Amino acid sequence: MTNKELGIYLKTHREGLDYSTYDINKLCNISPSYISLVENGKRKPSPIILKKLSSIYNLDYIDLLQKAGFIDLAEKEKIDSKTTNVHSTSHNRINIDELDENDIEELNRFIEFLKSKKKKNKKE
Repeated sequence: MTNKELGIYLKTHREGLDYSTYDINKLCNISPSYISLVENGKRKPSPIILKKLSSIYNLDYIDLLQKAGFIDLAEKEKIDSKTTNVHSTSHNRINIDELDENDIEELNRFIEFLKSKKKKNKKE
């Protein structure tokens, strides 16, 4: 996707939500002039900007990274999102190869539970 096509895509979503560039500025501190440059294809938004816009526009961040040409980063994000808390399979002795996304999310919730329990016990 070219910068111009990406800009049109983002503008369409912004307008579909009935947001002005000034609204976006208030929501995530991106200047209206920068939004305009991106939407007119004159600037390629950084992954940080895409992250902010994805949350406001309710768009998939990884999809936006791919559309903007950040394919390597998008692939890394996919892997990172699957293993947020299960960092190293060999370190944790956990084989996650056969787990689906729901299993990994459940495992991550359990890890967060254990962490919070440990923090609570330290405070007592």
